[in-house]
Amino acid sequence: MKLNNPLSHFKDMMIDFQIIRNSNVLSTVKGLMNTETSTKKKYVGFFPEVDVQSGDILYNISANIQYFVVDVDISTWMGNVSERKAFYQTQPPAEQSPSSTVFNINNPSNSIIGNQQQAILNNSSFNIDDLKQLIELYGNNDKKQLYELSSQLEKLLLEDTFHKGNLSKFSDLISKHSWLPLAIAQIISAFIQMPH
Repeated sequence: MKLNNPLSHFKDMMIDFQIIRNSNVLSTVKGLMNTETSTKKKYVGFFPEVDVQSGDILYNISANIQYFVVDVDISTWMGNVSERKAFYQTQPPAEQSPSSTVFNINNPSNSIIGNQQQAILNNSSFNIDDLKQLIELYGNNDKKQLYELSSQLEKLLLEDTFHKGNLSKFSDLISKHSWLPLAIAQIISAFIQMPH
């Protein structure tokens, strides 16, 4: 960090963000929440050396809020890059309003077509790690309970003691998340098809 960087003047106003990429926390860095004057787009400003990319998730640790990075740009000052701007939205891109684009596709095998907010392919190798990725994407405020469910499911399958009543304490959670029953069914189906 250069002392003459104008962002340095706002260091005391910066807050901690975890940068999450592919469900992994890359780093915890200071960032400044801001709005671009010309476009009115919201962004988090980071020092130039911060590795942030479109598609990353910024987790505001103090407020327990996630921001989804949709674009990254830079600002310059006196001929040097002074700030990396991570433009964000507060909902995952998959939950944005669907567009009305029409596609003509012939024989789209292994494809999902439509305006679903979430979708899972019929995948015979779907596993607990895949479920955890869905939890990161769509779990919202229920992540802790969803991870507890995934751990319980994994334990039951490893011990080969699964039956439908085992997850009854999670029934409200399962009915709340439309993507969850299919994910559980695919994990069980993949497990049954595995040689034991």
